[in-house]
Amino acid sequence: MKRGPLIAIEGIDGTGKGTQAQLLTAALRERGRAVELFSFPAYTTTLAGELVAAYLNGALGEPFSIDSRLTAVLFALDRFELKGEIERAMASGAVALCDRYVGSNLAHQVARAPPRRKAALRALIERLEHGVFALPRPELVLYLDMPDALAQQRVLKKAPRDYTRKQLDAHEADRAHLRAALAEYRRQARTRPGWALIRTVGPGGAERSREEVHRDVLAALEGAGVL
Repeated sequence: MKRGPLIAIEGIDGTGKGTQAQLLTAALRERGRAVELFSFPAYTTTLAGELVAAYLNGALGEPFSIDSRLTAVLFALDRFELKGEIERAMASGAVALCDRYVGSNLAHQVARAPPRRKAALRALIERLEHGVFALPRPELVLYLDMPDALAQQRVLKKAPRDYTRKQLDAHEADRAHLRAALAEYRRQARTRPGWALIRTVGPGGAERSREEVHRDVLAALEGAGVL
């Protein structure tokens, strides 16, 4: 049986990754493709996901005082715990669709590192996720690009979430962090192969509808030969 592709949806918090993952899952199934959806961090499913939730809620100490190399390991371990399920889905011919993947670890943890350590941390995360843990590389990364101010406003409108009692977790609440993570995401979209940039706002800054974004997502999959 032909191995199924791994597709990741990336973007800072509030960009609509979960919505687009659901729309894409439905669209692929309508086309007769089997799809298994994975969402990271898996806050209530994996041990590492529970620790990530504790970190984002400040239960492990002041979040931004913790070395980003250590938190990078937590986020990578969360994926490693579900590696077998991802690989089984792909081996069965299904599309393994990930709402966040390695690109999120690179964006958020490198954003927290001082400038002199950023390049080394990028290399460490790549080695950890794809070398030590041997997580499969995605065939396509759909990057949802959105200004940090709008993304934060959208997070504030979300319903309560199961991993936090706060409106905004540590990453979401810090605008400087969101701006730095956005810069890292845009850097990846410019420099890494297999990334498709999907704009969530129009030329005048108006927010695009989920249907408009979804059409661009499908076009990116067609362009990559996934559909």
